[in-house]
Amino acid sequence: MKRKIAYFCFATCLLTAGIFASLGNPASAKAEEQDSTQEEASSETGDSAQLKTLLEGSGFTVQQGSFYELDTVKSASEGKLMSCFGNNAGSSYMVFNLPEAPDQEVPNPTFPPDNWQYKLCQDEALVLVTPLPPESVYYSFINYIMFTEQKEGKDYTNESGFFSVGDETTGLYHPIFGSIGEPVNMLNIKHSGDSEFGSTAVMVISANQTVTDQVTEQLKASGFDENMINVMPIPAETYHMGLEKGADTFCFLGRISQPSDADAYEEYISTLADKSVVYRVTPNTEAEAAPYENATVTPRGTGKHETEVMDKPAEHLENIREAIIAKYADEYTYEELSTEIAVPEGLTAYYNDTNSQGDNRDAMYVMTRDFTLDSDDDFIVVYGANHTQTGKARYSNAVLYGRPMLNGVCSIYDSLYTGSAAEYLEENCENPDQYYVYKMARTKMDDYTSVIEYSTGNEKGKYYGVDNGNTLLLAFRAYLDETNVGASYYEVIYDRAIVFHKK
Repeated sequence: MKRKIAYFCFATCLLTAGIFASLGNPASAKAEEQDSTQEEASSETGDSAQLKTLLEGSGFTVQQGSFYELDTVKSASEGKLMSCFGNNAGSSYMVFNLPEAPDQEVPNPTFPPDNWQYKLCQDEALVLVTPLPPESVYYSFINYIMFTEQKEGKDYTNESGFFSVGDETTGLYHPIFGSIGEPVNMLNIKHSGDSEFGSTAVMVISANQTVTDQVTEQLKASGFDENMINVMPIPAETYHMGLEKGADTFCFLGRISQPSDADAYEEYISTLADKSVVYRVTPNTEAEAAPYENATVTPRGTGKHETEVMDKPAEHLENIREAIIAKYADEYTYEELSTEIAVPEGLTAYYNDTNSQGDNRDAMYVMTRDFTLDSDDDFIVVYGANHTQTGKARYSNAVLYGRPMLNGVCSIYDSLYTGSAAEYLEENCENPDQYYVYKMARTKMDDYTSVIEYSTGNEKGKYYGVDNGNTLLLAFRAYLDETNVGASYYEVIYDRAIVFHKK
C-alpha cells in the first residue's frame, strides 16, 4: 500500500551557514557501495541487519543512509562548497546523507552536498547506530532546523546571515540553522560498555512518540540494550513537518574537539561511514500524530559571576590591556575590539525567523566586529579571563575567520593559555593563569603565538588561510560550565582583542 502524505501539519511559529555549490557529495556516490557493508555491520550489543528486517516486517519502509565527516574547509578549497559554516578550527563535524522519503514528490531545496538536509514527516524516524569518538575533550550530537520557507512579502535582504535557496518548484527558503533541544554529549549519552569513549550508541530521531516507541521495541528485539538508546525528539507542533512544498528541512550534526590520541581519532573518522548504520524509517501507512512538546532544557547559569572567584579582575584586565598597548604602541597603531553575543538560540531564531548560525546550547559564543590585517607586520592580540580556570567552561577557544567564506583559519585553545598572561600582570596578581594573552600573527613572535596562514599559495587549500586585506572577525567559544550546558552570557567577562597595524 502506498503511504499517504499529510499536507496540513503547519507550525504556528550552530560560526555561519552559507550556500553550497552545486556539486555532489562524495558520500552520496558511495552510498550504494556502503549498503551491504553497513547492513552486515553489527555492534557487539545489537544486529542492525536484523533491525531492518524487523522494521520492514512491522509495516515500515527502511532506507539506507550514511554518516560521515564533513570537512568544510577542505571541501570549500576544492570548490565544492561556498561556505565553511564558521567552522570551529581544530574541531570536526559529522553529518547524515539521507535518501528522500518514499513517494516524496517535491524535492528538497537544492543545498549540496546531496541530502545533507532533509524533510521529515511527523511519523518518520531516523536511526543511527554509530561508534563513539575516542577520548576527547568534547563531543556531541544534535538536531537542527535547517531551512524554513520565506514569508510572503517579507524583505530579508538586511537580515543577518540571510541567503535564499530553492525555486518555484520547491519553494523559496532561508536558513534558520537552529538547534532543537539540548545536545547528546559525552556527559549524558547512553552507550554500550563502560566508557563514553570508543563504545557504541544508538540515536532515534522522530517527531512521533508512538513511532519512537515502535522503533525502540524493534531495536531491543534486535539485541540493542535499552541503556544505549538515545531518543532525540523533534516537537512536531512547533515545526512545519512534511514533504510538501514549503515544509521545513532538518539536519543532524556531530562535533568532536581535541581528541587525546591523534592516531585513534584518525582511525575513527576514516572508518566512521563504514562502521555506522543510518536508516530512514517510514510507516507504509501514515501513523496517527503523537507529537512531542518542546523539551524543558537546562537553564544557563549558576547565579554566580566568574569574577567572584577571580582576584581583582577589573584591575588586572586593565593592567593587561595597558601593558599590551605599551609594548607595541611606538611602532603600531591599534584598534580595540569588544565582543558581543554572536548567535541566538535555535528556538528563538525559529520564532524570530532569523539565522541562528548553527548554535549549540553546550556553548557560549561571542564575536567581534569585522577588521582587516593590512600587511605582514600586522597582528592580533586576544586576551581576557580564562573561563576554564574560573569554572565557566570545560574548554574555551578563540578562532580567526575570513569573510565571506567564514573559514576558521587560526585557533587558540585554553590548553595553550598557561603562563601566557604573566608578563603583562603586576606581581600582586595571585593567580595569573586566571587570565590569558595570546597572539595571532604571520610569523611566530613568541611562545604564545598562533601563526596565520596565507590563502594564496596554500598547499593545503586556499581556505586554510587568509590574505592581507581580507575582511576578518574573531569568535570566542566556551563549552560547558558546571551545570553541563554553556555558561550564562551574564555570568562571564567577554573576551577581548586588539589589532595592531604597522605604522
